[in-house]
Amino acid sequence: MTLPPDPYITAVWHALAAAGLELADHFTDDSDTSGSHRYLRSVITLDPDTSGIDPQRWPHGLILIWEWHTGIEAADGEPERGPSWEWARLVDSHGQCGEREALTAVGYASPAYVVESVRALIERRNQSTPAEQWERAKELDAACEAWGAAEAQKAGE
Repeated sequence: MTLPPDPYITAVWHALAAAGLELADHFTDDSDTSGSHRYLRSVITLDPDTSGIDPQRWPHGLILIWEWHTGIEAADGEPERGPSWEWARLVDSHGQCGEREALTAVGYASPAYVVESVRALIERRNQSTPAEQWERAKELDAACEAWGAAEAQKAGE
């Protein structure tokens, strides 16, 4: 099934690989919050074996998470409407992760900016590149909004 963020996330995957950060795993899906409201999610796994990240600092690797939420459950503590980037340290080889934290790349950050954000994270330094959005951010936002409206309509049926 094709989902709205597929072209964007594919561009991010290619940018990471071109920067020498080969992905250990990745997927995009439409998930749900407590079984009631759907959201879009993409998860990218980087590990020391494939990505070349420091095995002393990241023995099991890290995951990058991009999500787009409808905002319907924001009053219940779920994320606000729209996209976000987060990261978490993997704590074992079975995919369990630590607490999620905000990545300096936000929303529809350009793939190059996502790469710079990941580099800054793994190299323990401040990010030096100015933030920029993906050139197709408006198109992606419109597609995500249309997907959210369709999901809300399905939930109301």
